[in-house]
Amino acid sequence: MALALATSSLIAVIIPITRTQAKQHASAQPASAVMNLPSRAGAEGGTTAESVRPPLGSGLFPQPLLSAAARLAAGSPFASPGTQPALIMTRERAVSFTVHEDGYSATYSSMQTTVGQALASEGVHIQDGDFVSPAGNEILSPGAHVYVSHAVPVNLVVAGEVQKVRTHGRTVGDVLAQAGVSLQSEDYVAPSASSSVRADMAISVTTVRDMTEVSEEPVEYASIIRYDAEIANGQRVVTQWGENGSYRKEYRVRLINGREIWRELVNEEIVPPTDEVVSVGTHVNPAAAPAPAPAPAVDVPAQPGCSGSMHVYATWYTAASAAGSGVTKTGTGVYRGIVAVDPRVIPLGTRMYIPGYGYGIAADTGGDIVGNHIDLGYAADDLKDWRTRWVDICIL
Repeated sequence: MALALATSSLIAVIIPITRTQAKQHASAQPASAVMNLPSRAGAEGGTTAESVRPPLGSGLFPQPLLSAAARLAAGSPFASPGTQPALIMTRERAVSFTVHEDGYSATYSSMQTTVGQALASEGVHIQDGDFVSPAGNEILSPGAHVYVSHAVPVNLVVAGEVQKVRTHGRTVGDVLAQAGVSLQSEDYVAPSASSSVRADMAISVTTVRDMTEVSEEPVEYASIIRYDAEIANGQRVVTQWGENGSYRKEYRVRLINGREIWRELVNEEIVPPTDEVVSVGTHVNPAAAPAPAPAPAVDVPAQPGCSGSMHVYATWYTAASAAGSGVTKTGTGVYRGIVAVDPRVIPLGTRMYIPGYGYGIAADTGGDIVGNHIDLGYAADDLKDWRTRWVDICIL
């Protein structure tokens, strides 16, 4: 702490710049202070012709404190390459140092103060990514060994994106690791990851990615109209609300350098829609139906006199079982004695006698009554005593 305070005081003495002076110097050539760093030889016995007069007051401070101030100034804004240095440090005599640069060694002699200044004066250019030891802002000590390793420039192309990289890596894999490129199983690199690095070489990384893509489309519901005789005529009632379905497709997609090259449908699923059902009423209150005509009178002779006979298949029916209006083809109701016939075989109005049933008259027809088929009528409250069978009837 004491050394830091003393060093700060020393710099304040060497570079006495107030706020007012700094403003005045902004448009004028900045003032420079000169610090003379004696070499080991100078400390032991005199100076050379290259030495300069030390700044006023420098003799007031011990040599270790002067060295510390020089080191602090070398790494401070005073030594920034973008500004005019406000502190110039020189040596009383040149010191020798050895540079080991990328496997080659050479010894130099320099009056410069820092390692970086000495390297620059000898034409050793340091760029971003280069390794220097000791660091460039360190004080150059007599007999120092300075190690310089230059980074190699390469052109790295990852998924079509080009970037300039300076690297110390020995192999392509080292360069990728330094650049933070993480390879996946199907990616490929040219040249291979084990290839040696050369200056200005091009390294290409082609990325291969398999991904899953899902698309979903709606399937619209339909509206179904149903007519309902129990709903008032013309009234519409939604009896089932509609809901859309969906059509889901799942693809496997391959991308090379971020661009799709193929896709494959691996699964599809259809969720059917729920249709809307609208009931439309058709119910109309019916007008009073006229009473059916009474059954025609059938003359029943004491002994039937047959004008002919027929072998027929006889069934029976009622108004309810026929699912009709209850009115026969000839306008009568359905009663015992009414017989439905095929008028092409037995003309309407024909009177007949059916054994086991009695007398009847051909007064009705039916869609199922074809050929030698007759249907024997019964009223709702009649005793249905007929058994369907073949029978010989008497045509009166």
